[in-house]
Amino acid sequence: MPDSIIRKETTHIDEVTRTATASTQWLLENRNIKGAATHPITHNNQLRIFICGEEGFADIAREILNAKESIDLVCWGFDPGMELVRSGTTWPRGETYGDLLIAAGKRGVKVRLLVWYDRIGSASTRNLVGYANGDWSRNNTPPCKPQELSASNSLALTTAAWIRWHPDLSAARNEQFQQIMQPKMPLMARAEYCNHWFTAAFGGKLPNIEVRRRSGSSSDIKRSLQSETYQPAGLTDLELEKTGMTQLGTHHQKPVLIDYAADNGSKAVGFVMGLNSVTDYWDTALHELENPRREQGAELTAAETVQRPRCTNIANCTQASECKVLEDCIHVKDAARVEVLSAGKTGFRAGFQSLKPYRDYACRISGGQALVCLYKNFMDAWDRAHKTSAAWPEQTARQKTATIRCSNPPALLRKAAPGDCSVQIVRTQPQDNDKTIKELYALAASKAALACGYLYIENQYFQCEEWTQHLIQTRKKVIAAWKAGSATAGKSLRDMPVMHVFIVIPVPERGSMVPRTYDALAVLGQQNTMTGQAAMIDIANRRPEQAMNENGGIATPIDPTAVVAHANTISKPDIVMLEETFGMKVSVAMLQTCGIDQERWRYREIYIHSKLLLVDDSFLTLGSANMNQRSMAVDSEINIATDNPGLARELRKRVWSQLSGGLVDAGDGNQKVIALAFRDWSNVMKTNRSRKYAASQAADRKKLKGFLLPLEDNRSSNIRLG
Repeated sequence: MPDSIIRKETTHIDEVTRTATASTQWLLENRNIKGAATHPITHNNQLRIFICGEEGFADIAREILNAKESIDLVCWGFDPGMELVRSGTTWPRGETYGDLLIAAGKRGVKVRLLVWYDRIGSASTRNLVGYANGDWSRNNTPPCKPQELSASNSLALTTAAWIRWHPDLSAARNEQFQQIMQPKMPLMARAEYCNHWFTAAFGGKLPNIEVRRRSGSSSDIKRSLQSETYQPAGLTDLELEKTGMTQLGTHHQKPVLIDYAADNGSKAVGFVMGLNSVTDYWDTALHELENPRREQGAELTAAETVQRPRCTNIANCTQASECKVLEDCIHVKDAARVEVLSAGKTGFRAGFQSLKPYRDYACRISGGQALVCLYKNFMDAWDRAHKTSAAWPEQTARQKTATIRCSNPPALLRKAAPGDCSVQIVRTQPQDNDKTIKELYALAASKAALACGYLYIENQYFQCEEWTQHLIQTRKKVIAAWKAGSATAGKSLRDMPVMHVFIVIPVPERGSMVPRTYDALAVLGQQNTMTGQAAMIDIANRRPEQAMNENGGIATPIDPTAVVAHANTISKPDIVMLEETFGMKVSVAMLQTCGIDQERWRYREIYIHSKLLLVDDSFLTLGSANMNQRSMAVDSEINIATDNPGLARELRKRVWSQLSGGLVDAGDGNQKVIALAFRDWSNVMKTNRSRKYAASQAADRKKLKGFLLPLEDNRSSNIRLG
């Protein structure tokens, strides 16, 4: 870890009692030097943490409804048609995000929306719903006038255009046509609305609403990557990882800032979160199998639900044709067919009605100086987008001068009060050579390794091998120091409490993400959770000519040299070595929900979009940053960090209780209780796996306790995507 982020401290020892008091550094204190603070640590912040979109988006909606002067939004993606608060089952299920902003603009609130847009990247991610990648078949509906634009008007116009009498058809055909089209009206109207909203917004026709686009900077990303210890794979390895990073860098931040200067800052509130402002990311903390308030139109994927465990003979498999049971084969490609065969029922519907459950977090900041940091982050990006947006759309390039900035509102400079939190806003910003999120994660790993409680990670992408190497090597030094001093103190290694590491991640969303996930987990001895990759590496080492690449459902012989050679360099500790050499226990879980659907129990992935790190009830960080190289060095990201123990403990108890079905929360978090919680957590995972694969359909044998299961991924790949 660079010395620049470590605070030096002199500790005095009482000669009589032979005791000393020292403080632990959780935040980047050397980025907070008086008079030259690049990332200030502020102490007067009131924080509240929301779990999942239902909670987080509802609070944002309330603040938008109450906004008096300004709404500043930074988004990876924006969906005007998403409902932040939902009660119905068909669109619109509540007031849409676009309508909320239109209403705010009409009452005089200045709305500034900064979005990431890349012609290639946005076409594939569809992050701006309705803009530049709309459905061009929707020409039958006349557009709303900008002054009349609303979700309800779009629905009325679309319905009137399609559900009407056609004189050239018979009465029976007219009735049949209308019956077919009526259910399609909400989604067709939604598509029209989003398209018209962006057209009006970029045309400057929505009062007090201004939208600016920004894209990644290849030159800055290349410079940022040059200083990385682990280099992304390039063309020399027959891979496109580095090209994808440099050419398709994104702006992944999503902070919200409302009424920053209103009433001298007394109304100011901000949000730092992982939630994207796109409808897919709305879910409740119950993570139901089906929920009509989630968006509709789901497809079954290979990462979702196949009822039986995968083949235990993967390492010896030579070709798919030898497999006797389709459901058990590593080479299965048609997940929907597997589901139908598993159901054994004519007319069984594979897949689900609603999109999969999503898990994420948001942190609300009220009345503190951390909001000054959010404001600076927004204004710097807003001005930068102004200067680089060129002349398309025309309205964003009219003025090249920087926007006038507010001075720090007095109400945000108040003295800290009991219950306030110390906060540091950290970022990844290649344009500013800012990698403080990476620095913070490294510091957290170092401090976690010194302690003997727990480290909890819940993250969308767990691909940062550099971080896991740093964690385990630091822990190794701690154990060595303990051994060196334990004899003098009359202690042994048995007296040192174990460090418990809880990792909760999803099955990698793409096959090409498997190798990086495997490598990061292998450092912690957890490579066997990636069963397919472990088998492929074993085959490649024993029978290189038969190594296969399973990527996107296409099995292709490929030179495995680079991926396998790197995996072979990783020291992979077993359970005994983890405990005896590193004093660690590690658990790796994924999340699934269950329910009765079509008269049988079905199981479904809960997609973890979270970016949460908790350590010893002493520190937490959350925000937009994933644990991969993109988030640490390539894409713009923003996180909030605090060393408030009360907030960390309360969040840990809520999260663990939710995920374990109320069976684990670890109480006050002391070392003995954490050790018992780790045991119980592991037992919940094992029990849930047995329940999922049980032959019985009885509820007491099939229903999961909470959502925890051991991570299992039977895919393999020789192409890396970090």
